[in-house]
Amino acid sequence: MAKWEYLVRVFELNREDGVVVDYVTRVYDEGRWKEMVQYDPLSLEAWLNKCGEEGWELVKIDGATAQGKKGDVGVSFPEVTAWYHFYLCVFRRQVEK
Repeated sequence: MAKWEYLVRVFELNREDGVVVDYVTRVYDEGRWKEMVQYDPLSLEAWLNKCGEEGWELVKIDGATAQGKKGDVGVSFPEVTAWYHFYLCVFRRQVEK
């Protein structure tokens, strides 16, 4: 039976993050990074690919509207339109025997 380890992270869409700048300028070009809006989804793409390079498989993702100072994640009620710029991501990778 396969054994798994899990990684849970909250990622913020932030074009100024070092991982995002490195990824976008490497995979696309510097001009694309300069054109990015504040909460561009390429920020999430950068982090998902970084985790993937380390062998992590994304198994769940949920949008959140905020992350508190104590690490809690806020989500709006379904009947309210929300613009997500935080994402709670759950990854897994198989533990080697």
